[in-house]
Amino acid sequence: MAEYTQDFQAIFDKQREFFETGESQDLTLRRERLARLSEELQKHTDAALEALHADLGKPALEAWLAEIHFLRCELRHCLKNLKRWQKPRRVANPFYFFPARSEIRRQAFGRVLITSPWNYPLQLSLSPLICAIASGNCVILKPSECAPATSAFLSDLIASIFDPGHVTVIQGGAATGEALLDLPFEFFCYTGGESVGRLYADAAARHLSPVLLELGGKCPCLIDHDVDLEKAAQRVIAGKFFNAGQTCIAPDFVVLPFELHDDFLQLCEEELKRLYGMTSDRDLAKIVNQRHYQRLQNLIPSDAISIGPDVPEELSLAPRLLPNTQWDAPVMQEEIFGPLLPLLPCADLAQALNPLKGMASSLALYIFSDSREESERIAKALPSGSVCFNDVMKTGTNHLLPIGGLGKSGLGRYRGRSGFEQFSYERSFTRRWLTRDPFAVKPPYRNQLDRLRKLLKP
Repeated sequence: MAEYTQDFQAIFDKQREFFETGESQDLTLRRERLARLSEELQKHTDAALEALHADLGKPALEAWLAEIHFLRCELRHCLKNLKRWQKPRRVANPFYFFPARSEIRRQAFGRVLITSPWNYPLQLSLSPLICAIASGNCVILKPSECAPATSAFLSDLIASIFDPGHVTVIQGGAATGEALLDLPFEFFCYTGGESVGRLYADAAARHLSPVLLELGGKCPCLIDHDVDLEKAAQRVIAGKFFNAGQTCIAPDFVVLPFELHDDFLQLCEEELKRLYGMTSDRDLAKIVNQRHYQRLQNLIPSDAISIGPDVPEELSLAPRLLPNTQWDAPVMQEEIFGPLLPLLPCADLAQALNPLKGMASSLALYIFSDSREESERIAKALPSGSVCFNDVMKTGTNHLLPIGGLGKSGLGRYRGRSGFEQFSYERSFTRRWLTRDPFAVKPPYRNQLDRLRKLLKP
């Protein structure tokens, strides 16, 4: 631990020096570096796709769409709007301040620690980094050790664009993460599981620093009796099995009325066969490592419907439908994060609200219903980070919308303007002039109270 701390302290001090020069807060420099990041991502797309395939077996289309294209859209949006976001906001003054000018400016926190997960190792490293750099901070980025090829790609990419005092990538495992948490960063950002997220919350509390946590959870998908069941099945399957279900905003399970269960199960099975076939040669990402592969195997009940074979030596797990799942089943006790879709039948959605209310708030909530009134009623009853009606994952894949959780699914929001504001703070400024001040309040007070009561009416 000591050797880690010594090396990291030197990097940490270098970033303090860089921040104090004011370079990271220079608007021109920020725009130049973000534009360069977009250019380098485009230039090295093939290398990024190779790294993502090596780590997760991602089909090139999924990797390009969710990681490369998404990031470049986010960068374009940021570059287009950053000058406007940065502009101070004028506010009015009480008349007894005159002459005066007051405004609110966005200011960078300083040094930011960003720790990213393995499921979207490029997007979830660079998306918060874009926000942090746009806001004027310096960043230490720790990518996941479970995605080593992408981590190495990120290290080379960042080193080719940023001064180490501005942004540095540090690779390593749990010991590295623990050592970094001992450093008094001005802002902490973590994406991953709840247990590690608590460590980041604890570190932020120790250092009295703000923290952004994106933790996931079990995202419910509710299907009402009046929907087009075929379209609902197609959309649920497309979202759930993207990246082999290893997506924090993927629908974790489906709740639907008893009378729809069998038809929906059949439609889902037919859709999975169309998309992935019955062979091992399919466009489906692999499970990230043996530990997660075995964890998922342990969650599969005997009556699960498998679409094709497993290939254990390649960590390839076949898509599964889990019919007639009960609320107390093992698969309902943790976030699945894999290609397993439980179906939970109920008398009606109103009956299902009680067990759903007993679960932790999710990152996303999905509701399929032709009734706007019913959709809004359910959304009001079940708190979540975001809500999507009649589709899945759209709120989380729109770079113009903030992403973030609630309670055990996270804390804080980022992306777009929300990210710029999350990684900066409001600083109030007032400028007055050294002219005569008829409203000055100073002893001796004498009858000033009576005068002020007349003058300063609410």
